[in-house]
Amino acid sequence: MKTPPGVTKDTKRGTWTFVVDAPGPDGKRRQVRRRGFKTGDEAAAAREAFRAQIKAGNVPVPDNDSVAAFATAWLAALPAEGVEPATVKHYSEAIARVTATVGTVRLQDLTALDLDRAYAALLDLGRSARTVRASHVAARKMLAEAQRLGKVGRNVANDARPPRAKAARAQTFETWDYAETMRFLAAVEDHEHAALWHIAALTGLRRGELVALRWADVDLDAGTITVSRSVGKGLDGLHDKRPKSDAGRRTVELDDDLVTVLRRHRQVVRERRIALGAGWRDLDVVFCEVDGSAIHPDRLSKRWSDLVRRHAPPLGLPTIRLHDLRHSHATQLLAASVRPDVVTERLGHASVAFTLQQYAHRYAGDQRTGLARLRERTVTG
Repeated sequence: MKTPPGVTKDTKRGTWTFVVDAPGPDGKRRQVRRRGFKTGDEAAAAREAFRAQIKAGNVPVPDNDSVAAFATAWLAALPAEGVEPATVKHYSEAIARVTATVGTVRLQDLTALDLDRAYAALLDLGRSARTVRASHVAARKMLAEAQRLGKVGRNVANDARPPRAKAARAQTFETWDYAETMRFLAAVEDHEHAALWHIAALTGLRRGELVALRWADVDLDAGTITVSRSVGKGLDGLHDKRPKSDAGRRTVELDDDLVTVLRRHRQVVRERRIALGAGWRDLDVVFCEVDGSAIHPDRLSKRWSDLVRRHAPPLGLPTIRLHDLRHSHATQLLAASVRPDVVTERLGHASVAFTLQQYAHRYAGDQRTGLARLRERTVTG
C-alpha cells in the first residue's frame, strides 16, 4: 500500500507521523509534526484537517513545550474558567504523577505508549489502579485542551491503556448507634466545641459545612439550618465554596434539644465577644475559635481525634473519625425506619441510590425479622 504524502511510520513505536509546513510567528515557514497515529490513513486525514485549519488561520503554530510546561500552563488557567480550587488541586496532583515520567517529552511527541509507560511506573511504585486511572483522566482532559488549542493533532490519551480499577465497594467505617452517640456527647458536655459535636452528630453536616456555617444560616425560631456553603482546600490554602449540586444546598431541620444547644452556644459566643472587645474577629461563624476566628478543618479533626481517644475507651465505644459522625447519623436514621429519601435529603446526597449503596447493608436486618414485622402489622391492622 502506498504511503500517503507527508506521512511516515515510526517503526520503533509502530505509530504514524505527519509533517506539514506552517507559518511561524515571524512569517517564515516551518515544519510541524504530529505523532502517535495508529494508521497511515489516520495520520493522512489528520494532516489534511490540520492544513485546512492553517488555511483558515485557526491553528497556532505549535511550539516546543514539554508535557510538564503545558501542564503548568493548563493548571494555571483553570481557576479563571471557574474550576473549583479543590478540583484544581486534584488535577495538579494527578498530572504530577504522570509528568514524573513523561514531563520532559515534547508535547507534540507524546504518544499513548508514553502514557502507558507512565502508568506502569506508577503501579510499580505501589500506586493503586484507581489512583492511576485518576491520573489518566486528568491527562486526557489536559490533552483535550491541547488539541483544542492546536498544540497537538489528536488526544493520545484516548488510546492509552490505564489499569482497570476494581469495582467500588461499600465503604467500611465504624459507627455509633444513637445510645452510644448520646453517651459520648454527655461525657464531653463541657468541651469547648460541645455544641459543634452535637450538631455534627445529630444533623450529619460535613466538616467543611460545619466550619463554614454562619449565624445567618441558622433560624432558631423555625428550627432550621440552611446549608449553602462549605470550606474546601485548594493549592493556595482554604477557600469558601458552594455546594456542587442542588442536593448539597439544603435545609436541615433541628429538634427542640438541638435548638436549645445552639441558643446556649450563641449566648457563650456573645459573652466571649463582649469580653474580648476589639480583639474579637467578627466573622459571623457559628463555630469559631475563642477569638471569633474560623476553625481550620484539619485542626477540628485533630481535636475530635484527641477527644475520642481520651473518652471513647472508658465508655466502651469504638474509635471513630469526625466524618463517621455523619455516617452514624445516617445509619441511625435508617435504623429508626426513616424513609431513605428523607435521609438522602438531610445528608445532601445526590440520590437515594447512593444513600442505599452506602448504608443499606447496615440497617437491612434479616428476612425473618422482616417477616415478623409484616405479620405484626397484619395482626394489629
